[in-house]
Amino acid sequence: MEIACGFTIPITLYGLPPRLDQLDEIMVKISEAGFSSMELEIVGGNREYKDNWQRMIDKSKELDLDIASIMAVTGNMFSLDQDKRNESLVHFDQICGMTSEIGSGLITNCFYLPPELQPKEKSELYHGGPPVHISIPEDFHWPDFRAIVIDQLRRSSRIADDHGLEFAMEIRAGDFITSVDGLILLFDQCEVDNIGVIYDVAHVHAVKEYLDLGIHKFAEKNYIKLVHLADNDGSQAYHLPPGQGNIDFRNVISTLKRTGYDGYLVVDLIGGNDILAHAKEMKEMLEKLTE
Repeated sequence: MEIACGFTIPITLYGLPPRLDQLDEIMVKISEAGFSSMELEIVGGNREYKDNWQRMIDKSKELDLDIASIMAVTGNMFSLDQDKRNESLVHFDQICGMTSEIGSGLITNCFYLPPELQPKEKSELYHGGPPVHISIPEDFHWPDFRAIVIDQLRRSSRIADDHGLEFAMEIRAGDFITSVDGLILLFDQCEVDNIGVIYDVAHVHAVKEYLDLGIHKFAEKNYIKLVHLADNDGSQAYHLPPGQGNIDFRNVISTLKRTGYDGYLVVDLIGGNDILAHAKEMKEMLEKLTE
């Protein structure tokens, strides 16, 4: 298993999305912190990234920095409006092309709330956290929405296939699918081979799942494509340095080994002072656990 730096570190330092010059700077800092791989995120329709992508490819080669995965930020992927969904797939296809060009093998996405299911204003319990309440249209029908989700996942899987990429969805608190079993059922109903999960330990812990059991459930069908690691106490999906919560990282790594996972482990910290120093410390801790 290789330890990668999550894109939450650039987001913490510069916001989403970082400007290209800021991303240049943070890639140097990530490399200097001892990481040889990192994640990237691309917001659908971001012309700055798309028009200057060769610059990012050259920078990653200059620093010998592998790109573990790229998250496609496409907030309308599961919109109730078909035109918005189609536009999101166009953006997803473009980001898949960029992912392939930079040499990464994994494209990822999230179960973002569609724009029609808006969070109620100021219902978050902490800055950047998931909402507690959302507004649901009167004509909303869950079976119809579920059919939309399955269709979009199938289409995304095919697009990723066309670019020679693996495809994974992140499991997160605050999205419209948050449980391990719910996600497995959804993947099974998609009936495609190229689909999997980013197993985000901080999010899974916050929705009160047993972390080691969740790993076993996803591993049964080889669904785990990437692992995000951060700590919290299970009350909220905070992404804290190890020791600031109660996650048993030794047990998590041991279970991943037992179930045959040998991919990237992503340091996925958010917020706080000296985040790069904390990321480096966490990297060193994880390297000892994976020896």
